[in-house]
Amino acid sequence: MQCWNSTSDLKKHVFNSLKKAHISPSRYKGQNFLINANVVNFQINQANINQSDIVMEIGGGNGTLTLCLAKLAKKLYVIESDKRLVNYLEELMSSFSNVEILFGDAVKVPFPNFNKCVSNLPYQISSPITFKLLENQFDSAILMYQKEFAQRLIAKPGTKNYSRISVMIKLLASCKYLRTVKRGSYYPQPKIDSALVRIEPTKEKKVEDIKDFEIFNTVLFTLKKKLVLSALNGFLKRKAKKTTLHTHTILDSLPYAERRIFTLTLEEIIEIYSHLKKQTGEEVWQNIMYSRSTM
Repeated sequence: MQCWNSTSDLKKHVFNSLKKAHISPSRYKGQNFLINANVVNFQINQANINQSDIVMEIGGGNGTLTLCLAKLAKKLYVIESDKRLVNYLEELMSSFSNVEILFGDAVKVPFPNFNKCVSNLPYQISSPITFKLLENQFDSAILMYQKEFAQRLIAKPGTKNYSRISVMIKLLASCKYLRTVKRGSYYPQPKIDSALVRIEPTKEKKVEDIKDFEIFNTVLFTLKKKLVLSALNGFLKRKAKKTTLHTHTILDSLPYAERRIFTLTLEEIIEIYSHLKKQTGEEVWQNIMYSRSTM
């Protein structure tokens, strides 16, 4: 779909909308507006919206994506935290009966039911919003991130961008890097490039307690360059003072003991996690992981 015919048309829309809403873009709110029509058209086409889709957009801004999505979706929910932009969007979308504008912080407000998400996310909330999204059942999301954050989402074990976020995304979803978006595609121009990413939740349940695994994964990656044995030996010994834990028994049979943490695959981390949880027992494990300080 050719939503915007030209970049000049899009720029005109952006500058007129800001004037009408009486807004000077706020760096604090992460307000950078796309002015590259090719990027917007690409994002819309990647989303593959049809008349049966219920779509959610986080950060409606000045309606650049909203106008396109409203023409394609059965229902469109738009979450926006700037009241001035909410007022502008309500006026802009007044002729569409399938659009509902929701005022609030997307990190805090309950999400509506949706099956697709298309958003240019405020970058300061990229991580919490991504994991909040993945608490919901949906088909796919086409999301704009800072390029560095997008690279962390798809990073492979042993690379510099590999992190706890890389592991958790792999656990919960498949993630594909679609394209880089240069900083000149925005007004005002940010200091860094961006990237479009497709996320699709996985249907396979690889661990029973996701929150429990997330805490363990965070503990590991706090010491990501250390050997598994060294990192967990220090951690468990600190915890053993408050429990009946026999650290040496558990660590003698620890899988991947001589590997560095940042080289471990998701499956290997799950194996270590499952081993420790089984060896310690549920009650002791709870004391270890949910005490006041995990490190």
